[in-house]
Parts: sequence; structure tokens; C-alpha cells
Amino acid sequence: MKGSQGREEGLQEIADYLSPRLLGILGFLDSKLVSSSTMYKEKRSALWSLSDLLVLMGKRYISSVSRKILASLKTVLKLKDEEFYDIGCHAWTNFLYNLDESTLVGLIEEVVAVMKPLVKKRPEEMAPVLTSVLVETPSVKEFLANMPLLPEDDSLSIINQAILEHQLKVVVESERPPPATLQPAGHESVEVRVNALHRLHYNQLAIHLLTTQSDNVHTTISELFSVILSQCREVEEEEEVQLTVSECVSGECREVEEEERNEVKHFTCVPEVLNEIHLNIESELFIVQLVTELGRAFLAATDANTQTCASYAMQEVTRLYGIRESGSREATPIGSQAWEKLSYHLQEIIYPLLTSKYTLSTGNNLPSLIFGSDKAKTFQQWLTSWECSLVDLLQGERASQLAVLDYLSKCAQKKRQAESQGKKGRAAFIPSTQLHQVMSFLEKIPADILAHISYKSHAYSPALMHIERLISKTIHYKSKNISAFFR
Repeated sequence: MKGSQGREEGLQEIADYLSPRLLGILGFLDSKLVSSSTMYKEKRSALWSLSDLLVLMGKRYISSVSRKILASLKTVLKLKDEEFYDIGCHAWTNFLYNLDESTLVGLIEEVVAVMKPLVKKRPEEMAPVLTSVLVETPSVKEFLANMPLLPEDDSLSIINQAILEHQLKVVVESERPPPATLQPAGHESVEVRVNALHRLHYNQLAIHLLTTQSDNVHTTISELFSVILSQCREVEEEEEVQLTVSECVSGECREVEEEERNEVKHFTCVPEVLNEIHLNIESELFIVQLVTELGRAFLAATDANTQTCASYAMQEVTRLYGIRESGSREATPIGSQAWEKLSYHLQEIIYPLLTSKYTLSTGNNLPSLIFGSDKAKTFQQWLTSWECSLVDLLQGERASQLAVLDYLSKCAQKKRQAESQGKKGRAAFIPSTQLHQVMSFLEKIPADILAHISYKSHAYSPALMHIERLISKTIHYKSKNISAFFR
């Protein structure tokens, strides 16, 4: 008895020792699993090490880095080999058994969607852990309606039956708006989006009821359109995503009458774009949105290397702004406020990065002047040198300049709206000095040059916008001049 207790204490001491180094260990194992130059024997050893590491560290340490481990296990699924399937079953089983309940609930939908290829290959091996997690865990049961059906196999029949029962319950209660469909349909993970879009396409009853029970478009319909159409703007390598999105769009368009489509268009014209323009990079809203976008990149990563890049960016941003819980040693007032505004799952992602030590493994040979040296005596001189070195690193400078001009235009538009709201009557609008300077600068740039450059940079929408502005201001502008832009 004492020997067993002593062994457990020894293993716990090892886990405590490894915990500050856990991200580094996971990064090393990822490098072995991802690298094409690593021999299969080493990859198998790395995967076994990962599986054993999950058991050693336990729920206390694994839950906080669950997203990182999930990305590593996604990478393993790309290794098409019978032995890797067997080791992968052990790794996934140890992963699911070593997550605390709150973390498991947040990950389960994505985990089930991601590991379907492995379940298809090894249904009997994965059945025990999936039964324990999906059927026997009370807090997970309410999410079963969002789960995809698993491959048909006797060992998985209990799980599939439970999923079907919960999906049928949702269909029966479909008179209420289906907000549970919105979040998965816009999820960062490709696998979760495909599953949600499939369910939406094959279950049109709720949408039909929402479009026929009222003369006006239900807000859920407009939100669904926004979520689905936003998928069209993303460049996806997965043909299945593109096909499923097109099926959902055509299905919903059939359900919505033409008059209602105008209302949907009104809802989805996205006037919120202007609200996302930030005039101060130290504002709380900007910091929250920046971290949120980095979090989306972290969650959307399809491999461990991409996720590591997002982790490094989040690590540096949280350090720069002092994004910590209020009262923490390195927290700043604005950083603490931003932390409170972040969602729980983002805080969960950021937490291990507060003590991580990601560094860039490669540098560049560009000279960096030292502040206070002969050529950088003042802050302005040092900043100018630093900005010039950044400009040299830019790729596609023309497109970057157009993006800056577009951002300036949106900022000026937002500023003008804000200034005009405070004035009553129909008096002529007089902009503030700062706004007048920006507007004058933008008006001095010839629209024909902007249209031509935009077209050459494949920015077709801005090109048409500049041509439209040119035509509206130039009465005698001929159509033959327009064709010159497209040569």
C-alpha cells in the first residue's frame, strides 16, 4: 500500500516538474510528428510518448492545454498507417479521459467531428471511451443533438441511438428558433462547420416554420443567412465545405419569399463594419477584437505548426497590453478590463500562454538601430528607422497601400457620421479640422489612378467603386475611358 502511494506521489512530482515545460514538450513532439524528414519509427515513438504524457499529467494540467493537444491529435490523423491508427486510439482515449468536465463540454462537439475518420477505422476500440463520454456524462447529453452520427457498427449503436433521440426531440420542438445551429455553423473548425451545415440542409422544417408563421422575417433567418454567406467569403481548401454551403444557400432561398429577401438583405448588409474601425490601438474594444481574431486563428488551425504561430502572436499581444486577471502582477488597467470582456473559451486558450516562452527560431539580417545611439538619439529617429525596416518586410506593397487608403476612407466616413449626429437641422456640414485634413488628402488622390491600381491588384470591388466616384464627378467622362482600366 505504501509502495503504491509512494509511486503515485513520485509521478505527481514528475508532473509538477514538467508542467512549466509542458508547451515546450508538446512543441518538440509536434516537430517530430509534422516533419517529413522524421522516420516513421520516430513518429511512432513520439505518438506513444504523447499518449503516455497525457496519463502522467492528468486532468489538472491537460485541461489547460487541451486546444494545443487537440491540434497535435489532428496532425496524427493525417498519418495513414495501420499502426498509427492503433496508437492514435490510445492517445485519443487518454486525451478524453484526462479532461475536466467543463473543458470536455466545450470541446466535445469538435472532438467528435474531428475523430470520425479514426472511429470509422477503429470503431470497437473507440466505442468504450465514446460511450463513457457521450452517453454516461450528464453534462454532455444536452449537446448530443449537435453531434454527427457515427459510422454504422454494432459497438456504436448505443451512441447513435442516443444522438438520434436528441435530434428527434429538437425536430419536434422546432417551432422555437434554432439558435444552437448558428454557433456551430460559424465555428472556426472546418469539421464542425461541415457537420452543422449538413444538419441545417437536411432539416428545413424549423426554417419553414419561421418563414411562414409571420409576415416579417424572423431575426434568426437573417442571422442564418449572415452566417452561411460569411462562409462564401472564406477561401477553403475543402471542397465539401463549398458544396455544403451552396446547398444550404439554395435551400434557404427557396424557403424565403422574394419580399422577405429584401428584408434579409437589409439585415445582412453589415452596417456593423464601420463599428469595427478603431481609431486608437490602445482602446479596450480594439484589444478585445484583436485577441478574438487571434483566438479564431488559433481554433481554425488545421495543424500544430499553424497553431504555434497563433500562440506566439497571442503570447506577445497579451504581454504587450498586460492582459491578465485584475490584481495579477503584470496586469495593466486596460489589460484587466479587456480580460473581463473576453469569453470563457478565449480565457481558457490564453491562460497557458501567460507563462509560455515561445520565441522566433530564425532572425533576419536587417540592422536594428539601438535607441540612444548616434543615428537614433531621439525616439522619433529610432521609430522612423524601425518602421522603415518593417516596410522592407512587406509583401505586395501595392495591395497594402490600397488597404491603408481603404481603411482611411472608412475611418473618415465613421468620423463624419459621428460629427453629423450631434448637429440638428439641415445646415451645411462643417467637418472638424482633423477630419477636413483627412478628407482633403483622400480627395487629392486621382480616382482614375486608384481604379487602375485596384484592378491590377485584383481588387475589383474597390476598382468599380473608384470608377463610379470618377463618373459621378466628371460629367464628360466617356465609356471608352472605362475600358482602358481593364486592359
